[in-house]
Amino acid sequence: MSVEQRLQRLEDIESIKQLIARYMTAADHNADPEKMAPCFTEDAVWNCEGIGRYEGRDAIVSGLREVSTKQLSWALHYATQPIIEIADDGQSATGEYYLWELAKAVQEDGSPDQDTWIGGWYESTFRKEGGEWKFTHIELILKLLSPTDAASWETPIPPWKG
Repeated sequence: MSVEQRLQRLEDIESIKQLIARYMTAADHNADPEKMAPCFTEDAVWNCEGIGRYEGRDAIVSGLREVSTKQLSWALHYATQPIIEIADDGQSATGEYYLWELAKAVQEDGSPDQDTWIGGWYESTFRKEGGEWKFTHIELILKLLSPTDAASWETPIPPWKG
């Protein structure tokens, strides 16, 4: 691999890390459509068991906005330890990174919002469009969804135990 190719690969990895950061910032702003929409391709898919599946940029933006305003009143997202793999064609990539989130979950009974821990990881695919990296698929795997005051953390039941 030439120096130019190696440099381009590093620039692409950094651009994808910046995309992930912009997505997390958009999520922290209640999935602000103006911040969220530019993160996705038109044909993107976002999926998380227990939250929902949204197909197409408009459905993703609308669905995440609803979750971020009706189920969570506040959130602070941290994406950590990204592992990004650029395809040989330089136009697509895959990535995995952890999610650590502090949130306030809206209570259906009208009681005060509940301080909540959320954790898991993302498995994502990316495509370069017009020189910019965008998400084509996000799969969020939740491993922790628990009130902060719970005696022990509440974790989703693994499929092999269900």
